[in-house]
Amino acid sequence: MISDFTRIASIVLAFGFFISCSTLQSSTQESATSENLSEQQIQQQINSLEKDISSNPGQADLYFQKGKLLTKLAQKKENPSERVSPYTNARQVLNRASELYGDDTDLQNKVSDLLNITWSLEHNQGVKMLQEENVEQPNYDKAAAHFNNATIVIPDSAISYTMQARALYKNQQPKKAINTLERAHGKIDNPPTRLLEQLAYLYLENDDPQKAVGIYEQAESFSNRNLNLLHGLSNAYINAGEHQKAVKLLEQLIENEPENIIYGQSLATELYFLGKSSLNSVATALKDGNSLDDTAFDSADSLITKAEEQFNQISEANPGNSEVQERTATFYYNSASQYQKLVPLVSDIHQEQLQEKIKQYLSASIPLFENLIEQDQQNKEIWKKLFQAYSILGMEQEAENAKDNL
Repeated sequence: MISDFTRIASIVLAFGFFISCSTLQSSTQESATSENLSEQQIQQQINSLEKDISSNPGQADLYFQKGKLLTKLAQKKENPSERVSPYTNARQVLNRASELYGDDTDLQNKVSDLLNITWSLEHNQGVKMLQEENVEQPNYDKAAAHFNNATIVIPDSAISYTMQARALYKNQQPKKAINTLERAHGKIDNPPTRLLEQLAYLYLENDDPQKAVGIYEQAESFSNRNLNLLHGLSNAYINAGEHQKAVKLLEQLIENEPENIIYGQSLATELYFLGKSSLNSVATALKDGNSLDDTAFDSADSLITKAEEQFNQISEANPGNSEVQERTATFYYNSASQYQKLVPLVSDIHQEQLQEKIKQYLSASIPLFENLIEQDQQNKEIWKKLFQAYSILGMEQEAENAKDNL
């Protein structure tokens, strides 16, 4: 029996988690912190306004003035994390002011301008900190806090969520980055493709391929010509074990990048997994007492053949790539193992056919393994495979030599 020593591992189609850092200009030069007031003075004015609001709850300007003061109070706090409460209150009272202003465009614009100025200040402070990443100890915590403040001021600002996630990711806090993007996904009616792509990528990094698949599929429905999305979705399918879907997307990616080795190897590997799964189903049926289903076997055999063609294509195009050669050799070796599992379950006629396939695949693996062992004489795993291949093929002298190197 051939031991299936090293399964053909799924190739991770990784790509970088990158979000550009660019500041955004506010629509006005007015500074939200222009007045030189102390925190105590600002709080006193807020307290006074609260009394006025109690007496005149329908007066929109009172809410606007209170919201403006609350943004000033927030910005007086040096630690951006301490600004959450005043910004949250500011957003609430400004929403009330906007409701009371009704259809008056000029007054609505006044509220919008204040929110945009405040948002821009927080967002740009966060960006500035990320742009200083080359310093010895970049303060990602503060950058994330600034971006969080920006999302409080304008809750549907996708760019601030993605930048906050970047800061958290850079600070080795991937779960918090995920939580940030999940919050954005819940608050933004039509989240941009880039945000979805980043969320899916983080799901993959945190070993949650099923969630990654769902988000990638949502993003792909918006932009099915985005090759980076197809790349990510293929990766998610591979990690989730959805080999058939992975094959379909990998074929599409290869059409666009026919020379891409990773795509080629991944397609070959996924075809092998499909063939292996189908052969396992054939074996299960045989163990249950059923006769060999020729149609099912031929279908499985066809998938293994397609995988072989793909592996050969990549191997022949990259003769000096030892990784490609090893994966191709391992494919042949493991395929022989899969066919050998069927031998004791079928009739004599079918056994002869299977033995021929086993011989064919083991024979194809040997020169590839021999080339690899020339490069690394101490590789025990390859010697072990060569020993078994030689032994099964009756190559006694070669088998003895391989055994001596184990």
